[in-house]
Amino acid sequence: MTFRTALNKTMLVPFTALAACLLGMLMVPAAFAEGHLPPGVKVIYFRTPTYLDKPAGDVVYTKQDIEQAMELAKLGDAEAQANLGVMLQTRGDYKGAATWYKQAADMGIPTAAFNLGTLYYNGQGFPQDYSAARHWFELSAKRNDPYAQFYLGLLYGDGKGVDADPEKEMAWYSKAAHQGLAAAQFNLAVMYHNGESVTQDDVQAYAWMLLAVRGGMDASEALPVIKSGLSDEDVRKAETLSRNLYVVPDASYKEP
Repeated sequence: MTFRTALNKTMLVPFTALAACLLGMLMVPAAFAEGHLPPGVKVIYFRTPTYLDKPAGDVVYTKQDIEQAMELAKLGDAEAQANLGVMLQTRGDYKGAATWYKQAADMGIPTAAFNLGTLYYNGQGFPQDYSAARHWFELSAKRNDPYAQFYLGLLYGDGKGVDADPEKEMAWYSKAAHQGLAAAQFNLAVMYHNGESVTQDDVQAYAWMLLAVRGGMDASEALPVIKSGLSDEDVRKAETLSRNLYVVPDASYKEP
């Protein structure tokens, strides 16, 4: 990770994509990769619905798998439509995937709306279109999908498909962070540390960064930067705060 300096204060750079610890994630082709992505960070292609019996990336979907999903999808089964979209996307049929994602999204499946947004975000099957991506991310985010909320934060932070708006950026990161999404917790910590759209607060920054680390993010460079501006008492406050900001529901919990 790199840092930039401004106003005699070390400024942190937020992650621009999720860490590569998620099931159903594919590598980004070089054509779509951001040049400044930290090592080990990838852009999501799609999320595997929790009800999909064969996680994407672990198997090759057979013709029979697709035919069975197609049969149910044509009958109006929204989950089958979302599943079929994933199956077609793994085969590189992005437009076919988009057709079924849209139908499932219109039936209320938030993951399908998110997946459709990623096709526009990554320029798969369509010209890259951040405005269209935002539309589908918003639909998914309003149904409480933390990944869509995170990506809306990215769009508002970068001014892609929308006017840059640090307040909205932070609001969407906050929603995702409070659901336990580590990448959002990391970026929220960065904004608190940098004082972007919020009063600078390294206690909050350190607390959220600790949570991001628990979620699997690499903050080995960021944590010392934040901690350097804290007293021992402030560090203890942040550690206590981090245990209250987000509580993992149970011992078997894993990020979706």
